[in-house]
Amino acid sequence: MEKRKGSAKRIISSILCSALIMTGVIGCSNQASSENNTSSNTSTAPASKEKVKLEFYYGLGGKLGETMQKIVQDFNSQNQQYEVVPVIQGSYSETLQALQAQLATGKPPALSINGYPEFMKLAKSDALLPLDEYINQPEYKKEDVLLLEQGKYNEATLGVPAYVATQMMYYRKDIFDKYNIDYNSLTSFEQLADAAKLIKEKEGISGWSIMWYAEHMIDYARSAGGDIVSADGKTVTIDSEEWVYAWDKIRKAIHEDKTMDTVYGGNGWEWWYKTIDNVMNGKSAGYTGSSGDGGDLDFSKVATGMQKGFNGKKPRPVATSVMFNLFKASPKEQQQGAWEFVKFFSEAEKTAYWAVETGYIPIRDSAVKTDIYQNKLKENPYLSVPLEQAKTNGIAPFVDPTGGKIYAEIELAKDKVLIENIPAVEALKEAKRKAQIELDKALKQ
Repeated sequence: MEKRKGSAKRIISSILCSALIMTGVIGCSNQASSENNTSSNTSTAPASKEKVKLEFYYGLGGKLGETMQKIVQDFNSQNQQYEVVPVIQGSYSETLQALQAQLATGKPPALSINGYPEFMKLAKSDALLPLDEYINQPEYKKEDVLLLEQGKYNEATLGVPAYVATQMMYYRKDIFDKYNIDYNSLTSFEQLADAAKLIKEKEGISGWSIMWYAEHMIDYARSAGGDIVSADGKTVTIDSEEWVYAWDKIRKAIHEDKTMDTVYGGNGWEWWYKTIDNVMNGKSAGYTGSSGDGGDLDFSKVATGMQKGFNGKKPRPVATSVMFNLFKASPKEQQQGAWEFVKFFSEAEKTAYWAVETGYIPIRDSAVKTDIYQNKLKENPYLSVPLEQAKTNGIAPFVDPTGGKIYAEIELAKDKVLIENIPAVEALKEAKRKAQIELDKALKQ
């Protein structure tokens, strides 16, 4: 693991200097004088200018949070003008809530990281700073950046990728090998469900864990042939046969067959990490997770697999950009400083470092060619699977014209199916009814 640390001596000196300035004591200068006043030669250096503080909101836990902290420290130790100050939230949704509260006061942070649904809500609120002027600067090299188009809203670029995510399947190699189950030979989710049933019968553990996450449930439905709205964009279709089939397949496995499970509740990402722990501790044979789980997994125990389709359909997992956002109401100096950090984080070496430490897909094609990425690939060949899935089967996330209200109804329906054991047809029909009302309103605007 690469450790990036600034000079302790420089940091301590800077802290002391700043403290003196803040208390009104001008003591960070050098003065030389001669005892002979007639030939004195006094030279006073200007006091060090305090760095511009850049509040940075994000909701990353575990290895993700640790890696982000290291990159922030690296930036702060190298940059003489700006200092990034992390304001850590529990999750993407909690980050959005905190941002909305700050926006209401007219004092947003300099920078934030948001998931795609949260980004869309902010974009619709007209709070985000357009970034086209920044990304068109030659040093950003936008032609090398993946999924840059996902940050567009009403013809303006309001977000740029921090990292790229796609939802992966992780399974215990020892358990699958024990029962001669070749994950890569499974051609459908139905076959995976059969394998989960066998493992439950033989091992007495959960054969598969379904993450309590709407994005995964959307992937399942779209991998069964479903879509969120009709081709003309006028009708919500989340109660279609494809949605009902995929969701009920999962509901029955959890609540009726009891061959699968789902973990829910807790603070922040607690449910996510408990799901991972269950797999790593042998309580479950596998789970659907994120490419960003790579930094928290022991690949001597688990392997990475691509998603499976339902009912003979090709898998259609979303490949999504998790985005940096800047804010219109931030002071100009903070906007410029925030962009300096975005550029720093987006360099090929840095995004490669982020990828090998976390498992997320690097945002630059050039990052894959760096030594840090290639060396890690030799150590862990599974690192390339998320990128392969994104390029082979990945599709763009749904752009919610209601500013997130359709997503909100899917979220509620997800809880009904996964937790309350309500049949998918019932939960999705009610979600569709409410979502259609919101879509109709949006189309009239």
